[in-house]
Amino acid sequence: MVPPVQVEVKFNPWHDEKDGRFTFAGQGRYFPRGGGNRAQAGGAGASGQVRRPARPDSDGVPDRRHLRADHPGNHSTHIVQPGDTLSAIAARRKGLTARDLAWLNQHPLDRPLRIGQRIKLPHQAYLDAGRAAKNKFLALAHYMDTHGGKLPPDPANPPSLESQILDTNWRKETKNGYDFHIDVIARPRKIFAKLSNGPKASRSRRNQASAGKPDRLASDDGGHFIAARFNGPSDSFNHFAQDANFNRGAYRAMEDSWARDLQAGRNVLVEITPKYAGTSKRPNSVHVIWYVDGQKSFHNFPNQAKGRSNGER
Repeated sequence: MVPPVQVEVKFNPWHDEKDGRFTFAGQGRYFPRGGGNRAQAGGAGASGQVRRPARPDSDGVPDRRHLRADHPGNHSTHIVQPGDTLSAIAARRKGLTARDLAWLNQHPLDRPLRIGQRIKLPHQAYLDAGRAAKNKFLALAHYMDTHGGKLPPDPANPPSLESQILDTNWRKETKNGYDFHIDVIARPRKIFAKLSNGPKASRSRRNQASAGKPDRLASDDGGHFIAARFNGPSDSFNHFAQDANFNRGAYRAMEDSWARDLQAGRNVLVEITPKYAGTSKRPNSVHVIWYVDGQKSFHNFPNQAKGRSNGER
């Protein structure tokens, strides 16, 4: 009779969650003998002690209840007053809708509120943080979709979705020999020109009056990137909401210098770059580079009254 083979049994509670393989102590996740609900994340600190997440749930996942909209730290309580509606209460917060409030308070959207009813009203900071996180996620996804699945250089801070869309896919319009590069919301982003000394182009009062709307200010003119005296086109893409003082002061003085150079038979090449905040149709500054017979000059003009220009000649 052959004696039974002695088998040594060893148990390693540390496993890699992704592939189930054993890991060294303090790495991966800890699964105790006999199962149970004490699985916990691993990782050892400098002291050699295993780091454990604070207040794990029963399944070992860190407690994230503080991130929920219904967590007490993320909302205040509004006591319903006569005339209150979900829409009126939601209007107290930017980006909050009546439907959002109905969901948070488990209150039917079409049911009137009761006077004295307690309504959870999210803090603005909580709403802003959630919106920022959503926008960052969408920006990261769009970047990867348009870059063959590659991550941006700083994945934690990807280029904003707004900038990725608005700073690419420009179309080019060429009119009267001038090139206008225009983004997807019809804003001129780059203008390239070899200036001509006339003929003087006709003006469009309609395009001048509507330039920059809805972000145009009462103190603005409908300015031209390329002036009519240089045969600048009357199309809408050659117009912008321009502070009247800036239009009739520093910008006109620059145009006067170009006109003198053209009269003297010099070549004048111009590159104009309007700078916008977000999706505004009104530029907050205009950067201009020009070359007179190859000699470079530039100015950065704030689009405001008595704005100083920064540049060299």
